[in-house]
Order: sequence, then C-alpha cells, then structure tokens
Amino acid sequence: MKEKAICFENSVFDDLARTRTTLEVLPNLRRLCWDTSDSHWKSCHAIPFMHDKITEFAFYPDYNDPVLLTTDIVARMPSLTSLTCISFGRHDPSKHQQLLKLLSEWQKLQEVTLPKNFLDDRFLKTLSLLPELRVIQFDTLGGLPGLTTPTIKSTLEDGAFPMLYDLCLHSTLDDMRHYLTGGALLPRLKNLSVESVHPEPAQTVQQFFVEVTRCYPGLETVSVDVIVSIRRQDSCEPLMPEEFCPLLSLHQLVRLELRHNLPLQISDIDLTELGAALPSIESLVLNPEPLLLTKPRFTIRSLLSVAQNFPNLLHLGLYLDAQEDMTPPAPSVPGTRMFPYLRTLNVGVSAIGPDHIPVALFLSHLLSENERVVIQSGVSWNKELFRGFRSSGYSAAVQTRCDRWNEVVKTLPLLWQLRREEKAHRQDIEKEVEDLRMRNEVLMGKMQVNGDAKSGRVIDNKCTIC
Repeated sequence: MKEKAICFENSVFDDLARTRTTLEVLPNLRRLCWDTSDSHWKSCHAIPFMHDKITEFAFYPDYNDPVLLTTDIVARMPSLTSLTCISFGRHDPSKHQQLLKLLSEWQKLQEVTLPKNFLDDRFLKTLSLLPELRVIQFDTLGGLPGLTTPTIKSTLEDGAFPMLYDLCLHSTLDDMRHYLTGGALLPRLKNLSVESVHPEPAQTVQQFFVEVTRCYPGLETVSVDVIVSIRRQDSCEPLMPEEFCPLLSLHQLVRLELRHNLPLQISDIDLTELGAALPSIESLVLNPEPLLLTKPRFTIRSLLSVAQNFPNLLHLGLYLDAQEDMTPPAPSVPGTRMFPYLRTLNVGVSAIGPDHIPVALFLSHLLSENERVVIQSGVSWNKELFRGFRSSGYSAAVQTRCDRWNEVVKTLPLLWQLRREEKAHRQDIEKEVEDLRMRNEVLMGKMQVNGDAKSGRVIDNKCTIC
C-alpha cells in the first residue's frame, strides 16, 4: 500500500546492490511495484530486485530518468505476465518508442494496464501482436479533462489480439466504433469498457451501440462513460431509451454500466423491458452520479421494479428521487426475497428530503432479508472535472444529499434489529397459535368421543353396534 510505504535514501539501495551475496534479492518476490511518483532519479534502484520469477511489474515511466526503459529488464524478468505502467503528470508521445519496444519484447504478457491517454494507434498495434495478451485496462477511471485524447484512426487487422477478452479504450465514440467494427473483429472479446471526454451526440451513442452489439453479440460486460467537465456540459444531449435499445440483443450480458453528465431519460417501463431481455444481469449501474442535479426519472419505489426484474443483482447503481411516496412496500410473496444476492446499492447523488427516517423505513422493509447490503453515495468522478466551476451551490447540494444518505445508513441497523425482534415475536405468537389449535383439536376429539358414548354408540374391533 502506498500510504504504508517507507521512503529510503539512495545510499540504502546503493549499499544493498554493492553488498548483496546473491544475484536475486528477495528470490521469493513475485510482484514488484516501483513507485517513483514523489521522487526522481531512483529508477535504477529497482534493477537489483528483478529476477526471472517475477510475474507482475508496476512502475512509473519517468522520461527524465529513463533507466528502466533502457535497461534490459526484459531479460531480467522473462516470466512477466502482468505489466502496469502508471503515468503521473503530462506525457510526451514523442518519447514512447522505448516503452513500445519493451512491450513488443514481453511475449508472455497476459495483462497490461496503461494510462488511458497512451492507447493510441501505435500502442494498440504493438499490443495486438502479443500472442498471449488477454486484458488491456486503464490506470484510472472518471474522466480527466485537458489530457490529450488518443488518436485511433486505424482498424483491426486479421490475427490481431488472438486471445484478448477484456478491452478498455479511451477516445471519441466514432473512433472507437470504427476501430472495433471497421476491419477484422476480436474473436474472443467478452468485456468492453469505453470512455469519452467529449460531448457525444445522442445519435453517435446510438450508432456506437448498434454496430458494436451487431459485431459482438456475445459481450458479457459493457461499460460506457461519456463525461465532460462541468463547464462544458451545456453541450451534452440527454440519452433516451432508443439509444440503449441495441443493448437488449446482448442476452449474455452480466454487467452493464452507463455514465453521463445528464440523468438518463429511462423509466420503470424501460427497466422492465431491460430486465426481460437481460435476465442474467448481476451488475447494473445506470448513471447514479450525474453532474447535472435535475429531478430523477426513477423514484425510490423503482427499486421494487428492479428487484422483480433483476433477481440476480449483486451491484446496483441508480439516480433516485427519494423525497416522496415513502409508503412501505407491500409484503412479498411467501418464499421470495427482494434482492437476495445484492451486496452494493449505490445511490450516488440521488435526491433525498431533510427527513431521512421514511427512506430508512422503506429500505428496511425492502432489504429486511438481506442486511449485508452496503449503501454508497457521493461522487467518484475525478476532481479535475470541476476545475473552474465556481458555484458553491452545487457542492453544497451534493454534500447535503450525501450527509442525509449517511444518516440513512446509520439508522438502518437499528431498524433491522427491530424487525428481527418483531419477526421473532411474530414467530413465537404463531407457534402459540398453532399449539392452541392442536390442543383445541384434541379437546374437540375427546368431546366427540364422549358424546358418542353417551348416545349409545360403542366402538369395538372397528365394528359399530347401534
């Protein structure tokens, strides 16, 4: 963990390199992470720790101190299967050649994590030739305005990425759509995450979904972030149900995540249609933290529809209106549970009134059979999105909502405890009623026998003599 890291002086590593008794320092080391984000000219100190048993390596590409990029670290770590390159500050594309050369030489790589603004045509071409590569990921999420957007003007060639099943891309939607669908296709692609920091027109979003779902009908994960800085969001267009219709054809979809500056314009009816078409969904994130705090389309009672239409959910994120209609949900059908597998409910920046008790009561009913749910709120986008935005009202509104949701979280355990006690008390009463019923049946049986005896009816050897 970086927060637990200990910083050593250069002399410590110099002494270690000079006095070591074996070529392999820490021979049992399998994962090496070399953090030089807070210092310079220390990359060379990582070299003594490299050996052929290391399979995971993470580092910062410091072009002012290019020792790691110029040293023959490929020969020192030939078994590497996972490489993480973390960028800090602005990068210089003209100096990427050394890193590209390293990537091309690690033929056993299975997983690569790069800064999102590195993934241009040159990097994608180099990575496409790695025979074992399975995963390409970002280093960060949440949008970073001001960074150079990678240029992707090429298309996939035959034989590219033969093993790749998990891909993250950062560019414009048109460029990413053309790259994915304009040439050869990825034969094993299952998980796709794309991010754009440009105000994409609604028609562009729809066209992206149409062509990608047509070319990759077996997708299991789709994550699309279209987010711009709060100063530019006036040029954003709201996304309507028709933009998402192509997703209904992905019958193997397990995870769907959509994020946008503006609240999604989909309703409970659209949720029902989505649930009917995608019964296997386990993670559903529908823009819980838009940057524009307009009135949500979903109310807190929409959670009932979600529970009925998505029975396998593990993670749910929604932008809700939790200010009205707080009547408790109707009792569920005996033997059924609402959200039986849910572990996380992310309400983001959902609207909530000053009185949090009705919301807590509603959720205590809804989640009474699943108390392990973690309720999250707040904004996870990069703080750079809000740079230059001077309105204190926005920050105050978000903070107020989060504080109220935190009160809901604090209140729920007490309400759940009361419901457990109420349930136990109800079960005790039901047992007493059942016991009284049985006693009454026995008593009535005895009374019937006594009445038959007085009337002259004798029972013997299963024969009745009148």
